[in-house]
Amino acid sequence: MIKSKFIPISKAKAQLLALVRTMNETGESYILTKDGEPKCVLLPTEIYEIYLETMEIQENPELMSELKQALTEEKKEHLWTRDKKGRWIKYSSKPTKK
Repeated sequence: MIKSKFIPISKAKAQLLALVRTMNETGESYILTKDGEPKCVLLPTEIYEIYLETMEIQENPELMSELKQALTEEKKEHLWTRDKKGRWIKYSSKPTKK
């Protein structure tokens, strides 16, 4: 979970370098406010890139369909493993009926 602190824009402006250093050291983000209302967010680059990647995935209908199918399979305990030749194969962790 990302920790966020609220800080007025005027204070952030005066302390920008220190805020950037803190973000890089702790990973926390800052929600900048004006007149007490949130206006924007300062995020560590790594977190920003994660958000961008997540949005890119969510905007890809084919990939989202594949992810939903994978979750369905996982709930049924249908999992994937590699065989001795390194090929991906499906298997079920449930005991097979004889």
